[in-house]
Amino acid sequence: MPLTSIVKKNWPLFLAGALALVGVIVFRAWLNWDALGLTVRLQDLSGLLAPLAFAAAAIERAVEILVSPWRDAEASKLERVVATIKAKPAELVANAQNAADLKTASDKLDQYRGDTQRYAFAVSLTLSVLVSMAGVRALGNFVDANKLKDPVFTHGAQYLFFLCVDVALSAALLAGGADGIHSLVNAVTSFFDASADKSSKANPA
Repeated sequence: MPLTSIVKKNWPLFLAGALALVGVIVFRAWLNWDALGLTVRLQDLSGLLAPLAFAAAAIERAVEILVSPWRDAEASKLERVVATIKAKPAELVANAQNAADLKTASDKLDQYRGDTQRYAFAVSLTLSVLVSMAGVRALGNFVDANKLKDPVFTHGAQYLFFLCVDVALSAALLAGGADGIHSLVNAVTSFFDASADKSSKANPA
């Protein structure tokens, strides 16, 4: 396969890699910030992320309330068209036309549902960014904010950059819904439980 075809097919991957490389170069050349000590205790994880999960559930409900009255009526109409075509009696002469009509109606319904999902995601992401900017965030719960503001420990620009990253990451998690946050908690707790089991088996009392 020619190199140009490979690049064209995988351009998002190459673009992400290039941006990451530029970020590393910028960090090495000008920033050189020290690492932040995130304090993550397994017993506190669920409690610290509970506000994020609650906000995500509230955003999901708000999106449903905002989008459903606008989109559901037309979706119901398209669903009735598909159901009507499927309910037609099987006739040898009309089967080909019915199949074509069913495909056309199904494609229209799928296209409409896809558009609805994109609109819902746009509304969800907008609300998630606003909620995150208001203060409901993921990483901020695991660091000492006062210590971040202390110039002895961090550079002032690092604190501002951390806030921007926290807002962006939190908005992405909120837009993913409450189930995504619960999955994150379950994945982390499962990892720690598995690590503890391996440690106990390797070093029996």
